[in-house]
Amino acid sequence: MRHSFVLFLMSFGVAAQTVPGQTGANAPRTKPEDLCTLDGRALNAATGEGLKKATVTLSRVGANAATGGIPQMFGTSSDSGGRFAMKDLEPGTYNLEVSRTGFVTTQYGSRAPSRPGTPLTLTAGQKVKDLVVRLAPHGVVVGRILDADGDPVPSSIIQLLKLQYTAGKRQPTTAGTATTNDLGEYRVSGLTPGKYYVSAGVAVAATAASMAVDRSAEPRPDEDYVSTYYPGVTDASAAVMIDVAAGEQLRGIDMTLVRRHTVRIKGRVSAPASASMLILAPRSLLGALSLRMVRVDSKGEFEVRGVPPGSYSLSGSVQQSGKAYSATMPIDVGQTDIDGLTFTIGPGVAVTGRVRVDGETSADLSKVRVRLQPHEMSMGAILGAMSSVLAGGGIGTDSGKLGDDLSFRLTDIGADRYDLTVTGLPDGFYVKAARSGDDDVLLSGLNVKGASPEPVEIVISPRAGQVAGSVQNPTTQQPAGEATVVLVPQEKERIEQEDYYRQANLGQDGRFTFKNLPPGQYRVFAWEDVESGAWMDPDFIKPVADRGASVTVEEGGQQTVDVKLIPAAAASDKPAGL
Repeated sequence: MRHSFVLFLMSFGVAAQTVPGQTGANAPRTKPEDLCTLDGRALNAATGEGLKKATVTLSRVGANAATGGIPQMFGTSSDSGGRFAMKDLEPGTYNLEVSRTGFVTTQYGSRAPSRPGTPLTLTAGQKVKDLVVRLAPHGVVVGRILDADGDPVPSSIIQLLKLQYTAGKRQPTTAGTATTNDLGEYRVSGLTPGKYYVSAGVAVAATAASMAVDRSAEPRPDEDYVSTYYPGVTDASAAVMIDVAAGEQLRGIDMTLVRRHTVRIKGRVSAPASASMLILAPRSLLGALSLRMVRVDSKGEFEVRGVPPGSYSLSGSVQQSGKAYSATMPIDVGQTDIDGLTFTIGPGVAVTGRVRVDGETSADLSKVRVRLQPHEMSMGAILGAMSSVLAGGGIGTDSGKLGDDLSFRLTDIGADRYDLTVTGLPDGFYVKAARSGDDDVLLSGLNVKGASPEPVEIVISPRAGQVAGSVQNPTTQQPAGEATVVLVPQEKERIEQEDYYRQANLGQDGRFTFKNLPPGQYRVFAWEDVESGAWMDPDFIKPVADRGASVTVEEGGQQTVDVKLIPAAAASDKPAGL
């Protein structure tokens, strides 16, 4: 019976876990006396009270043979006093996470809501006691949205935007959304404590009128409601942040939407098959909730009204003979109407090339893949991918696979600038060079302008560098138990390249290792507490630059460095606007 149940789970891609004490073909045996226990409490971070009915999950770091490669997970819940306990745990390293309705899900060792926690290592027979995880209560923001006449605006889309680091820049990301009711009221819940911008706009995509052809007897004014930021401005740089405390219900965040001059866009679709619908969206990633569905008539013509000035992406796709074609076109909208626009949807171009190994190797390269992704992950790029999938296309699993002669071919690549990534390299390898004609693809990216670029030659080397070391707490003069360790490139041309940054886990002995490194100049930093991705911001690094350990990585070299921990108070928190 148990075998039938295991087969049932495996048919859905789930491997059954081996219970301690049971045997299996691949299950390593753990002596009963080596099994571990732990207990602790889940507390309300605001009041210190125990949280009942909190869900506690213990996830093993890395795959385990007993679970067919799926990390083991164990669970329990807290009692009326917030206490929880687990038993029969195999030795190993785990992440402990606690969640409860109305609170921010938190990992053990996390220094702030939504920050990563500290892995918990259990040694044979260990009994861990008195763990404490403090959960911050969610915040709530409540308000009303009105139009210029003081009437409520139903179905208005509200976004709460939080500043987070993305590719080295502190940018606004959507942290919560809501839709106004018939009274113009909205409520956004589930917010972590912190500062937010509030944005409101009319949900044009949800209304049939946004897709209707205008047949007004009298010309309508060329103006419409546009995205408005609290306390009621259209210029994002003039927006004011609100501060949401843990468990706070912040009320009265009301706004009046602003009307602005808008324009009309008229054009025609040129494609191998008829297209019935296009998508127009602001180019910013924040424009996901402001996209417009644009109807295309039987003649291939389209018209969209009420478009405020700004930068947009027009996306669409068609399918012919079982093959999907998609395209994305940038459109800069000014103060005047746009007529006679031609939007072409057709096949992209092929990008070909070959991988060459610098030196001799017997390593297996069958898992190596060559990938291209847009240099800027704009809303246009996302919509282009969505359009392709909706039209029946998609990303093939063999895309970028190497042939027997180490050649590769990527098809239907649209015009754009792409970053090249090589995945699946064996341990000890790194990408040494990548060129397309005279262009250095590693540093400048691959520009596809409508015709196939020159073949890309990628050179990989089996002589990657390595940096190992330790982190010391300058206050205690002891190895740091908790830290975020990051390797930061120093060459100017690499600072904006995310692939040259590395992050390592710090062991309980205060040691770390960075492997598979390209040669170059680096600095190693260790923070007690730091926002994820902040290290890619040169302005963030500048005040603490002298606290990093300088290291030169040579091809095939192994370097050792000692790093001083940067206390949480030393991490800058510079303000940044939208």
